[in-house]
Amino acid sequence: MCRLLIVVACIAVAVFAGMPTTEEAKAEMTAAGISETAVDGILAIAGKYKEQFNAGKGDREAGKSAFQAFHTETEQYIATQSEADQAAYKAFVEKKKSEHHGRRSTPSA
Repeated sequence: MCRLLIVVACIAVAVFAGMPTTEEAKAEMTAAGISETAVDGILAIAGKYKEQFNAGKGDREAGKSAFQAFHTETEQYIATQSEADQAAYKAFVEKKKSEHHGRRSTPSA
């Protein structure tokens, strides 16, 4: 659960931290097999938390709270989507989790 929260938080931060752009995030999720409608919903949810994510840059607790709220709302939203979107989203999150884990376990040069 904690790892999933980290991945979802990373997606949200990435969307609004300038890397990647919203369009790039949309393209990446769509390429992962998530429908454009579901991706638009996820990005709309992330947009609702944009100010809270920005506030979280200087306040770890505020950031954590925003990420938890975003994660909860995103999970509730995905549960209303098609089984195909749910499966594609789950695979996308697992891939991101694996990438995140790989970056964390790679020694810095």
